[in-house]
Amino acid sequence: MTLRVPNRSISFPRRPLLMGIVNMNDDSFSGDGTLDPQIAAEIARKQVKEGADIIDIGAESARTNRQAISIEEEVLRLKQFFAAWNQLEFEPADEEQVFPPLLSVNTWRHEVVEQIVDAGFDILNDMSALPDERNALICAQHDIALLIMHSVGEPKIPHTHQQWSNLMESMTIFFKEKVSIAQNAGLQNDQIILDPGIDFAKQRNDNLLLLKNLSRITRLGFPVLLPISRKTVIGEVLDLPEPSMRDSGTIALLTHGAMNGASLFRVHNIRSNWEALRSLSPLIKPPSSLKIILNFAITADGKISTASKQATPFTSKKDLERLHQIRNEADAILVGRGTLEADQMTLKATEHSPWRCVISRSGDFDPDHPLFHSQGGPRHLIIDSESKIPSLPAEVHRCSLSGWIQTLRDTPFINTLLCEGGGELVRTLFDEDLVDEINLTWAPHTLLGSAEAPSITGILGSHLRQTRSYHLVEMQPAGPGEVFLRYRKQ
Repeated sequence: MTLRVPNRSISFPRRPLLMGIVNMNDDSFSGDGTLDPQIAAEIARKQVKEGADIIDIGAESARTNRQAISIEEEVLRLKQFFAAWNQLEFEPADEEQVFPPLLSVNTWRHEVVEQIVDAGFDILNDMSALPDERNALICAQHDIALLIMHSVGEPKIPHTHQQWSNLMESMTIFFKEKVSIAQNAGLQNDQIILDPGIDFAKQRNDNLLLLKNLSRITRLGFPVLLPISRKTVIGEVLDLPEPSMRDSGTIALLTHGAMNGASLFRVHNIRSNWEALRSLSPLIKPPSSLKIILNFAITADGKISTASKQATPFTSKKDLERLHQIRNEADAILVGRGTLEADQMTLKATEHSPWRCVISRSGDFDPDHPLFHSQGGPRHLIIDSESKIPSLPAEVHRCSLSGWIQTLRDTPFINTLLCEGGGELVRTLFDEDLVDEINLTWAPHTLLGSAEAPSITGILGSHLRQTRSYHLVEMQPAGPGEVFLRYRKQ
């Protein structure tokens, strides 16, 4: 997983990032705001010295019991801060810190963003819940990362009576819709950050529920920001009405978030949270480095199927033996639902029980399929929609392919993933440059001759986003008139 900002990319897994809060206002809920740009810049400089990777500058309080300031006033305050920021000299806290620091702007009105976008910042922290594409378009045009916060309705308006019948399901649907808006505006996945919006249109139990189920959000495959600092939910749990007294509770939530996959934390007290993250680092087992392998049989004209929606065994018994050999090296096997049903696969290995994973947009699984009536490894169904599915003996995950890949990376004993199709699934893996090794059984005795038949990069006529290069590491006979080829990423 990568976060791309102007001129830089930050790769995860790594120590989570700390986002320091700087308020250019006089009504911050935590009482630490200032209207003096020099004082605000000095606060930012001190936060970087204490370990902040990102400075989040805001000119308007998010408090709903305060009127919104004018667009002109917000723009003026931000421009004054930018002028002071550009004069700063920074000192890093340690070698793991993102340095020089990134600059995030906390605003929501597109009229403000349009007037400050040329100042040169890295992230737009948009608390508007992205009601339309305007802020996303500006970010895409200027190569700025976009932080999408979950909420309902317009900012600066209280939503204390919002009730959720199923908060986590609603939040998952929300993020998929907003990510789609951002993508259609021109942003790439590595330019998007998700924020579950603690305390925004949520009550105490809602906030505790989303923290408990944080993995539902991290599995979507994007960096997740937790804005935990001195939040109302901490005050309610600890009976601390004064925000400045909630730093211990903040560190508790940071610990929970870091152990459950959050990538960024927005905090006031940088030093204490930096020390907490440094203390946690040796205790958090690093995710496995997931190796993704493909295995296919191809015809002489490069096709992976000779018939539609049915098994096509156009290779020899030797190819099946090779398949089981490769399966025995895998910790998990992944296929698309269409391939599973066409080939009537059970996804079993002969020497152990790898995870059996099937991905589907529709979730339209056949309960009578052999997969659900055969012994083997745990079954995992990855559904990239909110459609209902029948009750099946499998664990269901509502997430995208990238979210599932991240889940596998975060599972310590899953080190190798074998993908056996279909074409659309594998095409996505190639587009995202995730394939480490390709195993091909080439059957030059078979010609298909159909331009519409799938190859391992999908259907004819659609180019990969970028050329992918692999080098040949093995070539040997695999059966009568067949050759086994193994390629690895260059």
